[in-house]
Amino acid sequence: MGADDLERPVTEMMLVRSYLMEDKEVMMLDGTTGFMPGAAAIRLLASRQGVGADRVIVFTGTQEIPSFKAFTSEGVQEELTAADYLVLSRSQADYEIRLTDYFVRCMREADALNEAAAC
Repeated sequence: MGADDLERPVTEMMLVRSYLMEDKEVMMLDGTTGFMPGAAAIRLLASRQGVGADRVIVFTGTQEIPSFKAFTSEGVQEELTAADYLVLSRSQADYEIRLTDYFVRCMREADALNEAAAC
């Protein structure tokens, strides 16, 4: 067994930025880099079984045409609020969270089960 056999595979992690605004935790993530979470994935992410948040904002656009979707912790999509725009105007997050491949897979599975149940 060589040294190459002992190396662990490189994993891609999803980066989530977290902001604390008026006693609420708002997470922001980029939905254009491989995985656009649906309602079930947002519920899992925002739940206390997941990472936990009061609101999730997902970047859905491009640098030229930025756009965002806002979700409640229950996975319900809503219009962006004034508080959401305040979060978007901040240049630095309070902290960053890196979601493992395993957790992102769990989010994908939650969305897949949700879609299957809707059929």
